[in-house]
Amino acid sequence: MTRSVQVEPARLSLVLPGTWANIPLDDAASSEAAVSSLVKRQVGRNDRLATLRRDAKQRLEEVARDARESNAVMLALSLELLPGVPFPASLMADYREWPVVVGETQPTIASALKVLLPHGELLEFESGLATRTFVRTTIRPGTAAIPDIKLEYFLSAPGGERALHLVADVPIDCDPEIIAALFDAIVDSIRWFPTSD
Repeated sequence: MTRSVQVEPARLSLVLPGTWANIPLDDAASSEAAVSSLVKRQVGRNDRLATLRRDAKQRLEEVARDARESNAVMLALSLELLPGVPFPASLMADYREWPVVVGETQPTIASALKVLLPHGELLEFESGLATRTFVRTTIRPGTAAIPDIKLEYFLSAPGGERALHLVADVPIDCDPEIIAALFDAIVDSIRWFPTSD
């Protein structure tokens, strides 16, 4: 599935494998309505699943609120990676100003990326240089502790005035290198196109 996000002066397009839901970020009401509809569709309405529905709704509303507070331009939630293979994940994108690089009057993209994500691994993608980190962590929706893999990316946006920032959360217990390889491929699919007036 290809997602496009229009941000002046260019449109960002990326390929998301499998089935993903796009959550609107214009305001809290539209985000909450989309999350509620998604949870009902994915979990069902059976009374025995009320706790699961509540926890999922609470967690996804928190993700959407964090995205809005970060001035995100995109929030996508994965429903399945392949037919019949559930794959819970979120991917959020926002833009950040480039940092000041001490000691450099004309900093390179690589040195600016290093300032944005000091412990990041520098990667070469089709869309240019990027930096990425990933960590294993734990999220606690309700009372349960769920293993989570968090990935963070920075790469240059067209015009070089801002950096594109992507954050992926994958609540799954598996080898983080596998998840990093998957999201590296997603980030590597990013293409930029001029917007039409």
